[in-house]
Amino acid sequence: MNSIQPALRRVARVAVPALALALPLAHAVAQTLPAAFKPTVLHKFGGENKGGAKPAVPPVLATDGRLYGHTFLGASPSAGAFWGQGTVYGLDTTGANHRFELLGSIYQGSTPLVPTADGGFLVSGNGAVPPGGNFWETAAVVFSIKDGKAVALPAPNFKPLGSMALDTAGNLYMGSGESASACSVSTTANILWRMNADRSYSKVVDFCQYEQQQGNKQLHPKGGAPVASVWSSKDQALYVLTGVSADGVVDSALTTDYQGRSVGTLVKLSKAAIEEGVTGKGSLDASKVELLHTFMRARDGEPTAKGQRIVGMVEVGEWLYGTTQFNAPTAGNTMDNRYGGTIWRVKKSDPKSFAVVHYFRGSDTLAKDGTAQADGSAPSGPLVLAADGNIYGTTATDGSTMNTPKSGLATPYGAGTLYRIKVGAAADHADDNYEVLHRFDMGSEGGTLTGLSAGAVAGGVQKLYGAANVGGDGQPVTTTTTAPGNGTIFSIDVPLPIAAFSQALTASVTTAAVGSTIELSWATSQASSCSASGAWSGAQQTSASKVPVVLAAEGENSYTLTCSSQNDGQPVSSKVSVQATSVTKPDTGTGNTGNSGNSGSSNGGGGGPLSVLLLAPLAVLAWARRRTSQPSQN
Repeated sequence: MNSIQPALRRVARVAVPALALALPLAHAVAQTLPAAFKPTVLHKFGGENKGGAKPAVPPVLATDGRLYGHTFLGASPSAGAFWGQGTVYGLDTTGANHRFELLGSIYQGSTPLVPTADGGFLVSGNGAVPPGGNFWETAAVVFSIKDGKAVALPAPNFKPLGSMALDTAGNLYMGSGESASACSVSTTANILWRMNADRSYSKVVDFCQYEQQQGNKQLHPKGGAPVASVWSSKDQALYVLTGVSADGVVDSALTTDYQGRSVGTLVKLSKAAIEEGVTGKGSLDASKVELLHTFMRARDGEPTAKGQRIVGMVEVGEWLYGTTQFNAPTAGNTMDNRYGGTIWRVKKSDPKSFAVVHYFRGSDTLAKDGTAQADGSAPSGPLVLAADGNIYGTTATDGSTMNTPKSGLATPYGAGTLYRIKVGAAADHADDNYEVLHRFDMGSEGGTLTGLSAGAVAGGVQKLYGAANVGGDGQPVTTTTTAPGNGTIFSIDVPLPIAAFSQALTASVTTAAVGSTIELSWATSQASSCSASGAWSGAQQTSASKVPVVLAAEGENSYTLTCSSQNDGQPVSSKVSVQATSVTKPDTGTGNTGNSGNSGSSNGGGGGPLSVLLLAPLAVLAWARRRTSQPSQN
């Protein structure tokens, strides 16, 4: 039995590291399975008079644990309007039965919700239709949603569109997003506005000042209406995506027709430039507006907020990622929605790094990426940088085939997709990878998706939340004529890397004497902290080599290291044991002191090698004296 135990310990020392290495691999494989990203429907909208319909943006999780959002159609019809006004809602995400609550009215809410430092949200749109009035009598407002209430704040006389951004001082940046309006037609469409922390308004940049006439209809590359903004706390700067009229500057290097014209820009405004623009009431020297990229429609896609389309933009470390609509025209210079848009990236410090990550095939077999099955069309709504370091988004349609009602022919349509950009490890991010994770079912899950928002991390999983604009009533949908249902709210579970031992806890020896110093080594991945227990104690590093430890007790000394996960997963532990033996003392002799007649018994006093050397000459001398003292026998 004693000979078996060391063998078992040797097997364990080999098996535990192998298992620890296998766990992250198994987890990584599990994350790629499409089934892991199947949405859970949290709420189905009932329609007008029944809680509202057609959510245009994803709900956002508040600090109180509830989701908040708004719909295009309302809980009740409004007199004199063509359709009922929208609603602001709250949704309890705890428990099996999610409590839905109407918070107030909003007419055509147009922007995603922006979280504020006090736990509330800001959202822009038009106010409620006046009693007995008509929809054109509504006024633009910004709604503050907090403590279960929606309060309207006054706004300039324009309807904000696209995505807004909040800086660290509480200033909200917005634009009208009316990218089809020329500067000579609209006085507000091309202005970047700021709602200051005190609720007053300031013009930051009037992009019309950068217009240059070249012929009869050409715009300077910096012109355009803000359609999406991102505030970078790290850079203390605002990144603004603009859209311009599609009859913009012609890039002769591409083509001289419609598809080669500039349709938007990406610009950077430093904090100092913003303050200078506010002081100048929107007038800012062009040198202070840093141009990062000019979008050409066929090459890059079109940034837009027309028709309440919402393009996404998200900061990923030193990079920006975003989406566009459309990316090619048809003959005759007309807009063709069959072409699916793009996902792009650019390193903020290097405009030349701009690249298209993915061209969506949309519903046309001639689109650029040439996949056998269409992978989505019209990327829609906000993007999310999840806790796993990847980017998640949705499309409004996909390439699933449905029957056209008049001809009976199958045509690509579909409810939309959930997709992921796996952010690359290369310095230029050239190894980014696009993946379709789920194709929505119009009947059971809803369709025409509106983007995503980030939820909490718990148990090694992050929740993402989204909304479908139509469908979701449970009926099978096989044609493009109707999509029964008023839309849904859903959640997605994103599996996250959890803590694991990439090198199990090991000791430098298996046996040593009590009081000896041994060394322990280990390595982990995705761990936030580690603590020791057993024969040692205290906080430890997540990875360490040759940590000295003293064997304190005779017998088995067990050392355990437990590490918590960065992503709130289950803690992981590793254990190693070292056998401590008793100390063997040198033999110092135990007998009494002998007399001179004793020639050196083992019991003589002061034993040891040195004593033997001293006694040997004395024994010889004693023997010689006895010989001389004895009488002669002759």
